[in-house]
Amino acid sequence: MATEGELAAAAEWVARQMVLRRGGSQVALRGPDAAAFGRDLIERSKGGRPSIDPEAKPGRHSRAIQVRVDDSLDRALAETARAQHRSKSAVVRDALAAYVSIH
Repeated sequence: MATEGELAAAAEWVARQMVLRRGGSQVALRGPDAAAFGRDLIERSKGGRPSIDPEAKPGRHSRAIQVRVDDSLDRALAETARAQHRSKSAVVRDALAAYVSIH
């Protein structure tokens, strides 16, 4: 994690020395606006991944589990996830939820 001094030095460099490839950018932030934007971005990133539980309270993280699988199951899972344009975690979550709901 960057210190306040490092953040201030980075903001100073952006405000005074950074050279944009295309001059006259209408979207580049400078000075205090750039520093404020950067600090806000860092603060928002500190929370980690958002919870997958839509009813979770702020700061509450989803539980993580590890499962060992053989190569053929891993390949099948990867193919299924790719075909569905989803992550392997999302496919496993749905499969596990379906299994638990009937047992």
